[in-house]
Amino acid sequence: MLSRIRRGRAVFATVFLTVLLVRGAYLVLLSKTPLSLWHLWTQTDEWGYVDWSAHLAAGNWRDVPAWRSYFGWQETYGSPEDWEEWYQKNAYFSGPLYPYGLAVLRLVFGSPVWPARILQLLLACLASAVLALATYRISENFLRRGRGDFAAALVAGLAYGLYGPLVFHDGFLLRDGPVAHLSTLLLVWPLLARERTSARSAFLLGLLGGLAILLKQTVAPLAIASLWSYSVSKNSPGGAKRRRIALLGALGLALPISVLCIRNISAGVPPLTFDTRQAIGLVWGNARGADATTSSPPGMDEILEEARGSTLRTACLVLESYKGAPLALPKLFLKKLTTFFNAFEVPDNANFYFFRDRLKILRWLPVFSCLLGAGLVGLFAALTRGVLRKEESALAIVAMLTPLAACILVQTTSRYRVAMAGPLALGAGLFVLFTFEEIRRGRMRNVLILVGAAAALSFLPLLPSTIPAGRHRFSDALVCATLVEARVSPAAGAAEIGRYLAEGMDDRDRDTGVSAARAWLASSDRSNVGLAPEGVAPPARRFRAP
Repeated sequence: MLSRIRRGRAVFATVFLTVLLVRGAYLVLLSKTPLSLWHLWTQTDEWGYVDWSAHLAAGNWRDVPAWRSYFGWQETYGSPEDWEEWYQKNAYFSGPLYPYGLAVLRLVFGSPVWPARILQLLLACLASAVLALATYRISENFLRRGRGDFAAALVAGLAYGLYGPLVFHDGFLLRDGPVAHLSTLLLVWPLLARERTSARSAFLLGLLGGLAILLKQTVAPLAIASLWSYSVSKNSPGGAKRRRIALLGALGLALPISVLCIRNISAGVPPLTFDTRQAIGLVWGNARGADATTSSPPGMDEILEEARGSTLRTACLVLESYKGAPLALPKLFLKKLTTFFNAFEVPDNANFYFFRDRLKILRWLPVFSCLLGAGLVGLFAALTRGVLRKEESALAIVAMLTPLAACILVQTTSRYRVAMAGPLALGAGLFVLFTFEEIRRGRMRNVLILVGAAAALSFLPLLPSTIPAGRHRFSDALVCATLVEARVSPAAGAAEIGRYLAEGMDDRDRDTGVSAARAWLASSDRSNVGLAPEGVAPPARRFRAP
């Protein structure tokens, strides 16, 4: 028993330290470039969270009147007053946990930027190590020998912790990385409790689920499925003790949500209103004319005006927009589904490919196609072989469907998809376990089936994307050039613009981009870039064409 515990600790420590080392190196490299100032771009959700946290930390802890974004793209549809009419009055703009966390960090440290990045790094290390430990325990039970499969555990933990897009997104002040980490903990917690469950652990699991829901409400199905899987575990006590476990788990889940309800009631908002973005997301991603990209459809303002913040009314109006074209909406959903399983990392606030070109460490990290094949085959094999119990398999399926549903409801972007890394990394570890075991038993036919299926599924994401898949955007070049101009030199900023003009042929808005790039070179006016003042060089230090 002691040896088993030591090996489990070794798995945990190895993965934690390896992920800490690699991710720490990424953050160090990021800190040495102006790219670390991306939060100064006022047209992103990252800037929004930073600004919202300042709004809260200034003393408005109830967030009344509620903070609202007003980005450049919104100007096309109406003024701030128009948009306010389309929101649920005083409802939170989005899941409130993340901006409140940033506000606390702001009060403690003065700035939330680097403290948040470091906390996200540590949370990623924890989630990776716990996932590895859970895989180790499963491997040990499968082999029924005195030790588990160390390799399978390492693959699972490192595949998650070093997943390139997740490492990338954790460098920003966005909630998507923490959502992925909490989702992974919700997935593996019941797996670690196979041998023993307790009421205290159930309460803590419920509390974790409630916090995850306040981070992003689409995690709710996973939080509920995690509690269910925990409470019906084979080793859970029966009768009154099992009911106590279920009750305390539900209590833990309800506590964070009750805080939201109390605040909402005090602000005159329906108790279970999580955010104002539900209605906007439904229109943006699904109204007739949506194309599964981040582009908004025509007539969005008309639907929002008529819906007046009602999610149900918005959904009805979106459906009404498809009168006369009954197959258009299913085709749109199919396009989103195809996009979800494509290798292309769809950019929105930040562009994975832009940063990967400038921070070479990202080029060495696994991407979606590396996890998909092995992950799906490993999970399927675990289900058919009984390695994962039925409730555990159901939980893994919910863990995959949760980010998929979020993308189908709006549109697939790189950061919305990263929560798939948890279940796929678990499956990848189990894939290694089954492959090694079949080799040990000399069943080469089974090895070929496993490897062949994984290879085929890994190839599918590499097929051409169903949406415009350009890896360059002129907005990235303008922001980066302006930051580089301010922090390095005017010539270095101009070199970024020149790089875009030479390499950015696949930009969806190439003509506009070329005009904007040439205007940047020809004029020292930086007002159209959308950076906060501290990200722009003084006029005397700006580039001037010779």
